[in-house]
Amino acid sequence: MKHLLSLSAVAVAAVMAVPAYAALTPITPARSLSNIGQCVAVEGIATVRRDPQRPCTIVDLDGPKSGFLGFIPMGNERQMPQLASLDGQRVRITGVPHVYLARGEVWIVNPAQIQLASDVTATGGSPRLGPEYMRGGGPNAACG
Repeated sequence: MKHLLSLSAVAVAAVMAVPAYAALTPITPARSLSNIGQCVAVEGIATVRRDPQRPCTIVDLDGPKSGFLGFIPMGNERQMPQLASLDGQRVRITGVPHVYLARGEVWIVNPAQIQLASDVTATGGSPRLGPEYMRGGGPNAACG
């Protein structure tokens, strides 16, 4: 019975977290550094490239010298067949940024973390979610 109650609580938390996640208002790549440690959605024009220094794929938003990049660990590219088609497109990357070489960086480990901006429903919500959301989990492993 205790196990069943535990599963029910997780299901309710997941359902309640979906609207919070969807309510993220995108921020610019330049604002990512002022949102370190918060669950955010960052929008910009994607440049998809291999990183010459790390075994990964990088998605720069608004150019390689902007304030933000998405990091896709080696091997995770297979989970994202649409990756090449995102190059040059306006995309939204969702996650919790940390600082890497004076830029905000989000690890993209789930295909739902990177989407065409036009495919995301605008809800006019908060540009970030607080720590209470991150403790409660959500549909995005990087923000959970």
